[in-house]
Amino acid sequence: MKTILRTTVRHILGFLTRLTIKKHHSTVIAIIGNGETSVAREILYENIHQRYPARRNLEILEAEFSIPLTVLGILTYPSNIVKWPNLIMSSLLKTIYLKPNHHFLIIEIPEINKKIINFWLTRLTPQYILILGKSKYTPKLSQKNIYSNTKAIFRKIGIKETIKELPQPRIKILKGIRNATIIDAASYYTPPPIKSVLEILDKKTKGRIILFSDLEKDSTVALKAFPSAIINPKNLEIQPTDILIIRGNKLKTQNLLNKFINHP
Repeated sequence: MKTILRTTVRHILGFLTRLTIKKHHSTVIAIIGNGETSVAREILYENIHQRYPARRNLEILEAEFSIPLTVLGILTYPSNIVKWPNLIMSSLLKTIYLKPNHHFLIIEIPEINKKIINFWLTRLTPQYILILGKSKYTPKLSQKNIYSNTKAIFRKIGIKETIKELPQPRIKILKGIRNATIIDAASYYTPPPIKSVLEILDKKTKGRIILFSDLEKDSTVALKAFPSAIINPKNLEIQPTDILIIRGNKLKTQNLLNKFINHP
């Protein structure tokens, strides 16, 4: 049942993906392979978006549906199956009623399996396919849109590469107000494991550990590792040795981050 449902959603999202790309005449760059695909994605995006409207996968996921969500311009991953029908309907209406807006789409496709890679390449119809390392995808000999490095794509687009950015870390350590420390572990789609976040901390940490999170099991795991941790306080007076951990969806946690971060 789950497989049938997933296949159905895949085909619906595939249809919307193709419809959206056709409507906006998007220029699509697909990145596949087991090489440094995330680095290439960021290099392409950082150079292109300074000259043209552009979007790219915000986070590379094992979940393939990050691909259509990026094309559709959706920044939040549905938290349960009930939300998918509303997402699909609203995306269809936007595609129908919004005016065409040409932009670049830089899509990193996870190497899940050959069938899924082929499915999304067919729906994306990319003008450029960047293959780094080995890939489950086998291009045809007659294909002229295959590239092995970013420089060749830049030449084809007609821009000079000026920025060579690495992907932003998923967990950021920032300076907070009153010299507190903020660990920004918020995410758009899939959060980094809470254990990975807590591993940053020393067991002998003297300051208060304060966790802001609406993610299931976060509080349980945090309290097990640090029994004195403070979870989701409503009124907080920041102290210099405090360590604040912020988790959840980036769009929802931005105001919280702005409240505690030290703005120069």
